[in-house]
Amino acid sequence: MPLSDSFKKSPKKEPDRENPLGTPEMQKKRYDAALEFMKAFQEKLPLVGGKPHAGTVLSVAARLAGTSLFRALNKKDFEPGVVVLSEEVNQAYPQLLNLFAFYCKKNGMDVMSRPLVTNIPEKDKPLMGTEQVLAEYQDSYHEIMRKHGLDYLEGARAGMIVCSMVFNYHCMKVKDIDPYVATGIVAMGVIEGAKTAPPPQGTKPEKKERRFVLGEQDVAMRDAIANGSGYIAINPEILKMLKDKNIDPFLVYEQAVLKQMEEKVDRFDFVQMDVDAVLKDWSAKPFEQAPIPVRLALWMKKNAASHGYEQKGNSWVIKQ
Repeated sequence: MPLSDSFKKSPKKEPDRENPLGTPEMQKKRYDAALEFMKAFQEKLPLVGGKPHAGTVLSVAARLAGTSLFRALNKKDFEPGVVVLSEEVNQAYPQLLNLFAFYCKKNGMDVMSRPLVTNIPEKDKPLMGTEQVLAEYQDSYHEIMRKHGLDYLEGARAGMIVCSMVFNYHCMKVKDIDPYVATGIVAMGVIEGAKTAPPPQGTKPEKKERRFVLGEQDVAMRDAIANGSGYIAINPEILKMLKDKNIDPFLVYEQAVLKQMEEKVDRFDFVQMDVDAVLKDWSAKPFEQAPIPVRLALWMKKNAASHGYEQKGNSWVIKQ
């Protein structure tokens, strides 16, 4: 089924086939569960520059709903990550997407008035993979759904309320993402979750090295968020204020690195940057004239050893 066919014409009211119990009690359970998850989710939102990243937040909610649908339709175990295709899924997930459209229209936005966006702008693309989303959020999501008496199918439907709440905030309140782009992200997230076998609940990811990423801010940010690492994000307004006051912005970066060293982060990785070549090119040039990522590399070369780190290629790793 083409993605553009995922949404059918939005009904004026939620039809009984999408709400088999058809009772106000069930609708209240869904809403209460969605609201409780939203409260918990707000404490662990994926941030970029200190603000929630709309595309990532939308995709988290959609993938959780899709995964709940997967669990409702598939009773046998599959290897996590395996794509499971079935006609049952093809028939079920458009109903979820119609439910999302119903809630959005109820809040004043007809998301089906234009063709579905499938080419997501770079700035809006989700920064967390499905595996990372499930490792981070699935246990609390399903625990809350069970607490409110919802099975996996009803949990998926409650997930559409979560998606609509996130959509309403980002598209109608702060307006940091186009509503039709947001709808495309939700649609793809639901489909991806509904067709991909999740890991068992309670599965904890293997403990990873604590990693801090350095380099050009956008590159470092994407690498860090995709791999669950730390990075430096400074609001552009803060940088402008520092420059206006003739304060070297590098001091902020230096303090951020020092703080990570005090906390004994396992490694600092420079991404998409040949550190040795950079050090050679800038060794005889004025430090203050170098771009921030280059100054960080020069600073690490001079100071990291005294804090217990040694260089290994493009990284500085804590000494064992």
